[in-house]
Amino acid sequence: MKTKPKIFFHPLEGSAPFSIYWYPGPYGDAIEPKELNGVYFAAPNGELLGVQFDDVDEGNDEQVMTTKSGTKVKVSLKSGKVTVMLDGKEQKVA
Repeated sequence: MKTKPKIFFHPLEGSAPFSIYWYPGPYGDAIEPKELNGVYFAAPNGELLGVQFDDVDEGNDEQVMTTKSGTKVKVSLKSGKVTVMLDGKEQKVA
């Protein structure tokens, strides 16, 4: 997995979808996670390529997505600072 994921987040009126990608596309079909708060993309070998959370608040929000294989991706926004965690390990974002 890439060490520096790229994030895409362009809120309008305070919130927007929030995407994190570890690899450039194409990504193929979107997969619904265990909790229905977005989608993720995986390679045929199961490696996580990227995730998209449905709606994230730019001011203060924290969301967790669990893939069907059990990988947990957590995004936190507090006062404009973004933190991305992958299975409990912080990811430095590009």
